[in-house]
Amino acid sequence: MVRPAPNEKAADHYRPSPAASGAFVVALGRRYSGNYTPAAAAAAKPRTPLPRVSYWMIWNEPNQPGWLQPQWRAVAGQRVLNSPRLYRLYVDAAFAALTQTGHGSTTDTILIGELAPEGSERDRDADPVPPMPFVRALYCVDAGYKPVRGTLAALLHCPQGGSPRAFVAAHPGLFAATGLAHHPYSFFLAPDAPMSDANFVPLADLGRLEQGLDRIFATYGIHRQLPLYLTQYGYETNPPDPFRGVSPARQAAYLDQAQYMAWRDPRVRAFAQFLLYDSAPDPAYPRGSSGYWSTFQTGLLSSGGAPKPSLAAYRLPIFIPDPAPTSGSSMLVWGMLRAAPNASHQQATIQYQPARGPFRQLATVTTSDPSGFVTTHVKPPGSGLIRLAWRAPSGAVMYSRSVAVTVR
Repeated sequence: MVRPAPNEKAADHYRPSPAASGAFVVALGRRYSGNYTPAAAAAAKPRTPLPRVSYWMIWNEPNQPGWLQPQWRAVAGQRVLNSPRLYRLYVDAAFAALTQTGHGSTTDTILIGELAPEGSERDRDADPVPPMPFVRALYCVDAGYKPVRGTLAALLHCPQGGSPRAFVAAHPGLFAATGLAHHPYSFFLAPDAPMSDANFVPLADLGRLEQGLDRIFATYGIHRQLPLYLTQYGYETNPPDPFRGVSPARQAAYLDQAQYMAWRDPRVRAFAQFLLYDSAPDPAYPRGSSGYWSTFQTGLLSSGGAPKPSLAAYRLPIFIPDPAPTSGSSMLVWGMLRAAPNASHQQATIQYQPARGPFRQLATVTTSDPSGFVTTHVKPPGSGLIRLAWRAPSGAVMYSRSVAVTVR
């Protein structure tokens, strides 16, 4: 590590050595190649090698000072982005190390980015960088998606000229990675609520990132649409956090909507909930203070294990894009049988409950989708509630949350 770090908290992520980072990934790649047997296991009969790891994510939120510092630096009195320059070095080192140890992008899933969705417009060392300028600087292009030149190129450690193909060859991880990972939180806004800042990329504005990546790759003569992996997403709830968050019921509804939006985007290959359990409060602060509740409360369960409504909703998500159809018209019902065995033929029912009376079956839907996605159109007989029901192999019946529909 390069010293001095500004404080002890930043010491483990303050300008880490690319060489040391690469050596660490070489050690990981060898240990989890599927052929490595620890000494203790080697003495046993039969020898049992450690399992192979085939999914790799290079860094976490490098555009955030909590994971990489300094985000900015001063050079000859000029403030310049620093975290993209550093991160490019770590991607180079990690991608080379994984390739060297038999974990190339043709056999493994290797993700770069892992970007946070927001940032600051300020340029102090510890100010987070918004994802769009970070990505452009990472790939050495300007705001018009042309290769940077002159002083700025020198400050970002970008080429001063030459063939675009030379940059591609020098940084294969930027172009040959399986995909770019992103954390499209919007925290307190609905999943489909856009943000006005063109440098931010919440879920509703994934197109900004997709179009930016496409323009970058076109600049370098690469005809590829880099897939997106949404490796973190969630909503904090109030309770337990009394200072921020949405209600537990709204968390469940927002997560269902977000999963539908991710499914609808053909560039998105994965969508991950973060967290499963709420983080415990920070005991370094007085109980009940905002600092005490500064940890993430995005779990599907409380820190003590009590389920929130989102736990059941996440097992069997449902979303109705237009829950106010006209009388006699059909509406789309989307769902996911997440608890079902992968790549299996499954059947579920769409159930309807009027203002008075029990739920009754409205339609049956089948799917052989590997991930258990289901879609169907139904005509609700009137205003009421719609839910999805699925019988597990154990015989237990699971239900989605109920969605209110209003027939006009």
